[in-house]
Amino acid sequence: MSGDEEEGLRKRKMLLEEDDDDKTTKYEEEKSKEAQKSHLPIENAKPIGKPIRVLGKGKGKKSHFEFFEFNGMKYTLEDSVIFMPAEEGKKPYTGIIKDITQGNDGYVSVKGQWFYHPEEAIKINGENWKPCDSRELFYSSHCDYVPAEAVMHKCVVHFVPKDKELPKRKDHPGFIVQKMYDNVERKLWNLGDVDSKDIRKKEIDVLIQKTLQRIGEAVGDGENQMENEKNLIKE
Repeated sequence: MSGDEEEGLRKRKMLLEEDDDDKTTKYEEEKSKEAQKSHLPIENAKPIGKPIRVLGKGKGKKSHFEFFEFNGMKYTLEDSVIFMPAEEGKKPYTGIIKDITQGNDGYVSVKGQWFYHPEEAIKINGENWKPCDSRELFYSSHCDYVPAEAVMHKCVVHFVPKDKELPKRKDHPGFIVQKMYDNVERKLWNLGDVDSKDIRKKEIDVLIQKTLQRIGEAVGDGENQMENEKNLIKE
């Protein structure tokens, strides 16, 4: 997206956080001005199909969908995607689409469950983790709603438990997750070390199973994984 589009998206995100009667009108005016300046068509993400549920009443009423479309691409719940960064110069965000909603204003928002780049995850002592692999991400339970237009494209995230070898980069491109990060407690766990009573355990098991079905039980890079584990111990 161009700088003008990014600025328009930033303004819409700010409006999502407001709660006044004029927010739709304000956004329409801002979007029209941006489009006129950049000569871009006014285009928004659109839900596909009928709502799977409708919650709330009046101005707070929201319809929830399984799919939406933006820039010719179809997205669905549980897709892993890349999101445009909120600030210039920042890395794009990576997350899983957990909810797709449309309010009375007609605009579509998505709930992203975020991954963290190791260097973005903060330790208890205020420092950051160092990545062991350029593909590495940390899984988290941190979620936010953002405009659906922030979605840039789909991506692949491999959830690889500690006892499995990492997939070879050339055969299975994509991100790698072996750790879960708690952004509140600022702690890090191996995927397999999450307590069986923890509600997140079931989510992680499903994601690991999907990965193993996609890439096979054990492929490549075992030596690299051992080196990664040594580096983590040093941390």
